[in-house]
Amino acid sequence: MAPFFKVTVFEQEHFQGKCLEFTSECCNIQECGLDNIRSIRVESGAWVGFEHHDFQGQQFILERGEYPHWDAYSGSISYHVERLMSLRPIYCSHQSSRMIIFEKENFMGRSVEVCDDYPSLQGMGWMMPEVGSMHVQCGACNLDFFKSIKTSLIMYCDIK
Repeated sequence: MAPFFKVTVFEQEHFQGKCLEFTSECCNIQECGLDNIRSIRVESGAWVGFEHHDFQGQQFILERGEYPHWDAYSGSISYHVERLMSLRPIYCSHQSSRMIIFEKENFMGRSVEVCDDYPSLQGMGWMMPEVGSMHVQCGACNLDFFKSIKTSLIMYCDIK
């Protein structure tokens, strides 16, 4: 039986060069023997790739499919990233996700529990122009920053 999470990463674009297969996270692709990740084949599960090692920098959501070069996973964002240096599966149970957003930093001010999919903050009744802080209580939450470009952030409760 195949593992729930499986991804193959390649050092060059179009699935060329040295490759490695992962079924769990990799915090530094260079420690695994590759210089960088330039193309990706996600075979199962959802993954998030990071611009830098130790899960730092710009994040990219990787669902099942093939990503032969950087713009296949980065979409039309203006922030130009041609390689990934770390990646991890997105762990979440098939239960409901739940997150609390707060008006101010450090979990202060007005708060609202989010446990459903909303097209916008205003669509759920949040009238503030921004969110000061947030706490994922369970599951995984995908936050899209702009409607017109592919810019997302995955946040999840880190219980495996």
